[in-house]
Amino acid sequence: MHSDQAYESSSPVFQEHSPCPYFKDSRISSIEYLIPNEEEKENFHIYLSNGYRRLGRIFYWNVCENCEECRPLRIETDKCRPGKSQMRTWKKNKDIRIEIADTSSLTTEKIMLYHSYVNSKHAEDKKEELGDSVNILMAIHHGYTRIIEMEYFLKDKLIGVGIVDAGEDSLSSNYFYYNTDYLDRRLGIFSILKEIELAQKLKKKYYYLGFYIEDNSKMSYKKYFRPNQVLETGEWRDFL
Repeated sequence: MHSDQAYESSSPVFQEHSPCPYFKDSRISSIEYLIPNEEEKENFHIYLSNGYRRLGRIFYWNVCENCEECRPLRIETDKCRPGKSQMRTWKKNKDIRIEIADTSSLTTEKIMLYHSYVNSKHAEDKKEELGDSVNILMAIHHGYTRIIEMEYFLKDKLIGVGIVDAGEDSLSSNYFYYNTDYLDRRLGIFSILKEIELAQKLKKKYYYLGFYIEDNSKMSYKKYFRPNQVLETGEWRDFL
């Protein structure tokens, strides 16, 4: 199964090379960035099918040499059925209210929620500065005209925010951050289930879940949303 469509871009591209954030064995991560024009933004679904993701107004994909551990993973939404463990998570969070908007906004409350989340879950070496959190959130929440924002409330308390990028035939999970006081609720799993449900309601054929990495526990859990497909050497193939 080939990537759904090819797309020749004339927009500016550039590459960035840095130590791999997923493996601490001196691997170098190489990312190619594309600054899309208006037509290319409208065809974001084609870029998704070729392994791209979005940050701000930029599309990007991995072009690492000698490493193919990061594999884009997607789900055919009409075939997806939650497993028993996922259903338990769904039921456990029935008291959570979700507000969905087709515009994205950034507030002090969201900034502090993200800043607390990233320093609790992902600051392995050093804490992220508040200014860096704001800059990253600006790129997550803005830069694309078809962003869908999902806010998760427990009573009146905001405990999670999900940013989803919509394409013509697909939804792409961009980022989800949450209050880590509620780890027992498995909010990350719950948010994926709700995003898949939204994709089904919107009649989107695919739901893109970012990169799957078998040997990284923070990225390997994605395989449990089934059935799924991974992109390898330019072809989508049924995975699990």
